[in-house]
Amino acid sequence: MGKIAIELNVPDEILKTIDLKRLKRMVEREILIEHSVQKLHGKFRDLDLKKLLREVEEEWAI
Repeated sequence: MGKIAIELNVPDEILKTIDLKRLKRMVEREILIEHSVQKLHGKFRDLDLKKLLREVEEEWAI
């Protein structure tokens, strides 16, 4: 796994009150979500999404 360092513009007294492990998990989760969105965007880039959604609506009677 890669490691990065991030500089935050937050006062030290506030940072001392934050659960850094929880913050780390939140950032990791957001990075994975962003990566998934980018992959999906690449897969559907050349498709006509409106047409695809109409087909799904017709198939599932939404």
